[in-house]
Amino acid sequence: TLLLQGRRGKGSIFVWASGNGGRHTDSCNCDGYTNSIYTLSISSATQAGYKPWYLEECSSTIATTYSSGTLGRDKSVASVDMDPKLRPDRICTTEHTGTSASAPLAAGMVALALEANPELTWRDVQHIVVMAAKSAPLEKEAGWTTNGANRKVSHKFGFGLMDGGKMVTLAEQWTTVPPQRVCKTPEILEERFIESSFQSVLNVSTDATGCSGGTKEVVFLEHVQCKLTLSFLPRGNLRVVLTSPRGTPSTLLLQRPRDVLSSNFDGWPFLSVHFWGEDPRGTWTLSIVNAGAKKAEKPGIIYR
Repeated sequence: TLLLQGRRGKGSIFVWASGNGGRHTDSCNCDGYTNSIYTLSISSATQAGYKPWYLEECSSTIATTYSSGTLGRDKSVASVDMDPKLRPDRICTTEHTGTSASAPLAAGMVALALEANPELTWRDVQHIVVMAAKSAPLEKEAGWTTNGANRKVSHKFGFGLMDGGKMVTLAEQWTTVPPQRVCKTPEILEERFIESSFQSVLNVSTDATGCSGGTKEVVFLEHVQCKLTLSFLPRGNLRVVLTSPRGTPSTLLLQRPRDVLSSNFDGWPFLSVHFWGEDPRGTWTLSIVNAGAKKAEKPGIIYR
């Protein structure tokens, strides 16, 4: 792809704000940019290390920076403001807010790492972000789990607070990761019903080999994508959880009460980084839960 040709074949680096729809229970896994394996999806934390009111939770968020919180209690981010409508003097603002402030901070730290080592590939950068991130400053906020590779991860904060200094140190001594291998499990084409009753659960399991013994063999997971085609009304009732062979649960989709559309998910590639470092071999289980409060008139269908 053109993305992989960027930076003379080392791959372009995309940093994206995970989204500010948390007040309305939106999910960043329904955003095609944050949900891409090629994107560093960045979340926010308040100065005290808690979830801000606007944060969207999802399994594609890789890391976090500090940003704004509650007005009148938490500080916002200081930044240059070039909009003359907001700042006639075009000097600075101390009111940069949301994940829109976090993404530029993250991009700056990535730029420092690239300055320290311009040979980093797009996957090198992601590995460095994961390795340098710190969960400890944000562990006062509930929701952390330890995956099968002993990495702490959160649907709110990814692998934790970004550390620019540690990223530079790692970059300076970094050895390029091996080429990416993409292993696909066979599609499950059997149609299954998603019951309309509240809290009904549909479990679908598949055994993965990690393409063992072949040229695409994977023994260290980075990104896991689960492409789903399903119909259910209301769509926002659904919670979707993927559990790895190592017992790590990752919520691919939280229920979203405002999503009352009758539209399907049509091959949507839900992304999780929560299995980073795990061995993919074994039984994976996908659980689809009718968890919403709105009444479903009839069962839904998962097609594949």
